[in-house]
Amino acid sequence: MDIYNENEQDINIIEVKATTNSKYIFKKDEKENKKGLFFSDKKGNRGGTPYSLFVKDGNICRLNMAASTVTDAALENFEQKKNTLLNRYSDVGKYPHDLAFQRFVIEHALRQAGDNRPVNYYLAVLNSEYVYDGAVDENGRCLYHNIDGQEIITFLDLNETTEAYQTTILKEITTLESYISTPHDVTKKVDVGKHCAWGGNTECVFWKHCFKTLRDVPETNSANKYLDFRGFKKGDISDKYQLINEGYYKFDDVPYEWLEKEKHLIQRNCYDSGTEYVDRDKMQYWFDQLEYPIYHFDFETFGCPLPRFRGEEPYRQSVFEFSLHIEREPGVCDKEKDNFIFLNEECFDDERKALAKAIIDHFEFNEDGTLKGTMLAQNKSFEIGQLKKLAGLFPEYSDKLLAICKKSADLLHLLRNNREMYKGMTNADVINYYHKELSGSYSIKKTLPALVPSLTYKGMDVCNGVQAYIAYINYDSPTPTSFDKRNVMHNKAERREALKRYCQQDTWAMVEILRAVRTKMKE
Repeated sequence: MDIYNENEQDINIIEVKATTNSKYIFKKDEKENKKGLFFSDKKGNRGGTPYSLFVKDGNICRLNMAASTVTDAALENFEQKKNTLLNRYSDVGKYPHDLAFQRFVIEHALRQAGDNRPVNYYLAVLNSEYVYDGAVDENGRCLYHNIDGQEIITFLDLNETTEAYQTTILKEITTLESYISTPHDVTKKVDVGKHCAWGGNTECVFWKHCFKTLRDVPETNSANKYLDFRGFKKGDISDKYQLINEGYYKFDDVPYEWLEKEKHLIQRNCYDSGTEYVDRDKMQYWFDQLEYPIYHFDFETFGCPLPRFRGEEPYRQSVFEFSLHIEREPGVCDKEKDNFIFLNEECFDDERKALAKAIIDHFEFNEDGTLKGTMLAQNKSFEIGQLKKLAGLFPEYSDKLLAICKKSADLLHLLRNNREMYKGMTNADVINYYHKELSGSYSIKKTLPALVPSLTYKGMDVCNGVQAYIAYINYDSPTPTSFDKRNVMHNKAERREALKRYCQQDTWAMVEILRAVRTKMKE
């Protein structure tokens, strides 16, 4: 356990997890999308008034028993939603399961020792609604005090949930004892499933044995790499695990007649023939919306669990670097001369104001305040989100930062699709480009090898976003980072240079991808 607290009356057990309460507390985002755990007062949990499954009682979140009784339908939906906490393979059930096992061990030990005090079980997580005000102590360390009734840590009362879990825990212990006492044939295929967490952060350490050694499931173009894969209706396949269990490992293992969606047929035809698919008309429409110059723009961020600077929340992505390539005419852009990079000098200093000023200093604006040209990003919603955050923090730069947001384009809309953008076109729902190298993904790490194979991230000292923020937070470390295979980043200067080259590569890749697409449109 993480925290054991007791007095003469009772005992408190607190499990601490480096996550936030956002997955448990109901709220609506900027687009009115419902987030977190909630139930409705109408049958089927659709429509009606939504109620959060957990509600705050001081600094403790407890099950919303009061709202559960407003209607019979509310009570039914409440019970159904509570049961999602009992799925150990879900995002909301895995932490209660951990705490439930602790309850099993602790209470059996206490009762055997003759201690009958009641035990309370809490999950301690970061409060996603907490906005840090920038307060520090005399040594410059962050002070996370109560701000408008919000504490940095929130406790979820899981007494009822962990009690309901006890039958499951007992069954699991019995199963584990059987596994330990019974010899198993490690060459025998066992069914894969959600317990494997295939491709997730908690992926089973033995996944290679089950997926690669026993089944030879490829890492690219596996059968579940069809776009927006939700199973195949014709094959009565509901998910990727059933697909693997029934022997469909590779892209072409899936029977062609199962493919009902046009995008899946495009993928399969490109895979089978080794050719690529290009929708020139839609791509031309995308280009027609652009105004030059094009500002190829990319942020590097660090999502620190504890907010570091004023205005940040837990895990809020904090910008520390950006790269900008300016393409003034179609195809006219030099990798070095037309590039500007801003990178924080120090890791623990708040340099966001200087970063915001550097942005507006390198974008051009018309006399009426509008942006002269178009900001281009890969998945522009991320860059726009960061720009809006900076605009809120620094009002003196707000107008120009928001002007950049208003005139933006997304590389994903060119290569993949955007239904709203191509609304009215007969093929508005169809992808614009495909090559088997994509393996069902339109990340820049996939589109670049397909469109510009001569440009690669391989061999770079920093070659992905995770390595970027690790290098950043280890600016002054005397110890090389674990991913520094060539052992070349020994100090801040070398780490900064590697970070600059990586971020520059992201925006230069966009320049080269546009160049390659223009060429294909002429073929």
